[in-house]
Amino acid sequence: MELTKWLLGEVLDNYDYLRKPLSSIQRALFKGEYPYYGAQGIIDYVADYRCEGEFLLVAEDGENLSSRNAPIAQIAKGKYWVNNHAHIVRNNKHSDLQYICYLLNNLDIAGYVTGSAQPKLSQGNLNKIKIQLPSLSTQQKISSILSSYDRLIENNTRRIRLLEQMAENLYKEWFVRFRFPEHENIEMVNGLPKGWKIEKLGDYANISTGKCNREDAEEDGIYPLFDRSQEIKKSSKWIKDCEAIIVPGEGTSFIPRYYKGKFNLHQRCYCIEPIIKDTGFYLFYSIMLNRKYFLSVATGATVPSLRQNNFTKMKLIIAELELVKKYNKVANTIALQIDKLKEQNQLLTRQRDLLLPRLMSGKLEVKS
Repeated sequence: MELTKWLLGEVLDNYDYLRKPLSSIQRALFKGEYPYYGAQGIIDYVADYRCEGEFLLVAEDGENLSSRNAPIAQIAKGKYWVNNHAHIVRNNKHSDLQYICYLLNNLDIAGYVTGSAQPKLSQGNLNKIKIQLPSLSTQQKISSILSSYDRLIENNTRRIRLLEQMAENLYKEWFVRFRFPEHENIEMVNGLPKGWKIEKLGDYANISTGKCNREDAEEDGIYPLFDRSQEIKKSSKWIKDCEAIIVPGEGTSFIPRYYKGKFNLHQRCYCIEPIIKDTGFYLFYSIMLNRKYFLSVATGATVPSLRQNNFTKMKLIIAELELVKKYNKVANTIALQIDKLKEQNQLLTRQRDLLLPRLMSGKLEVKS
């Protein structure tokens, strides 16, 4: 495969003039249906748009330009708004936009990124990035092959979201709206079905924190390491082997996650371990849907944080155990389907990532 040397600015047209930042206060007063993009993707939705069509958005600044823990480039379609933390570019006659997206996400651009405290990829340096491209038709064939994997991954991701929504909707139907099986025959007492009660989380779960720091994460670890971020790190050690609801102890969202198996835990992350068997999913959704409690009790102006007694004192509606276990059985069946789809996505991602460098280098021939 013949490759031609280019500068990125020679094969892309820049549309940064379409960018316009909005503060969080401005966005709060300007809520709507159109995606509002930042350096790493959609961060809000607003009432108007400045971009229409297909563009490539490339991160201009942020820690991810150095760490590369996530893609730095993504294709946006439709109508949307972009702030000043992402460059807006489009392909010209020499390039395929999807191919350039794959290329940038797998290219070492360290020499073009400036600043250590706040990494930045200026428009000038973006244009200076040296690349090699095959013919346009070959670019299109390669991006078509790789996109087929992405479509399968996205389809599985949509199915995962639907399954997660099914489990949550069933919880709401049974335990929020009280329309559980045979609810017509149950007497209501003080606003709750007879036999239900309001109890403290500490009476139904063991609550503990981890011991490790963020620096203890290991790239070749085999166990998940949960810390305060949504990204799951890896560790060679585990401190828990159980069904657990894991909640970050610092931040602004305190989003819980469910996990079952061996894992390691950050010292500012909380493990909520159900005392009664087969109640984990019930407790997970009880906590998830009452997350505003965490926001109300968190302390600290700079970094809101939670303490262990915030968890032990958290009040939850506790339904009859038989119904809880019935729900948990359904939710567990859904979770198994989700796990299979996630495994498929991991396999598809590995296959795509193995193919990508071989296709782009010409080591693997693209047939007509």
